[in-house]
Amino acid sequence: MITETEDRLLIYIEDRARANIKGKSFSRMTEVLEHAFWLPEEKSYEILKNIMARKNIGNSKNDIINEYIDMLKKGYESIKEQVELFGGDKLSSIIYIVEKRLKKYEGGTFFDVLRDIYSISDEEIMELTEKYLEFLNSPAFIFRLEKETFHKFLRSNLDELDKQFNRFIKIE
Repeated sequence: MITETEDRLLIYIEDRARANIKGKSFSRMTEVLEHAFWLPEEKSYEILKNIMARKNIGNSKNDIINEYIDMLKKGYESIKEQVELFGGDKLSSIIYIVEKRLKKYEGGTFFDVLRDIYSISDEEIMELTEKYLEFLNSPAFIFRLEKETFHKFLRSNLDELDKQFNRFIKIE
C-alpha cells in the first residue's frame, strides 16, 4: 500500500520519464531506462534483468517504463531517491513557497499574483497566461483562475514546472 504522497510522486516520475524519451529511438532496451529515469548503465542493466525475469515485455518503451513504475510501487527502489534524481519534488517546493508568500500578500490582479507570488517577469507573463488559459477547460464560458488549477497546470507541463522551480531557486 502506498501513501497519497508516494502516489503523487509516482505520477510525477512517470510523467518525467515519458517526457525524457518522447520522440527518441533507442538501440538497446537499457537505453530506455537510462534516458527515461536518468539511471547509470549498470543499474539499467540490473533493472532490465529483473523486469525480464518477471515478465516478457518485448521491445516497447512504454512497457519498460510501466514495469519499472510497478517495481517502484512494490518497493524495488526508493520512490524518493528516483524523485531526487529528477531534481526533487519541485511541485511541493513551489506550493510551499507560494503558500508562505500568499499569507503576506495584500491582494491585486491575477497578473500581480503571477508577478509578486510566482516571481514571473513581465516579459513572461503573457506567454505563461496563454498557456495556462489553454490548459483550462469548461463546459460553459466560466473559468476560475485559482492557485489549485495553476498548480495542476504546472504539474501537467513539466517545462513550465522546471521554469517555475528555477525562478524560485534564483530568489530563495
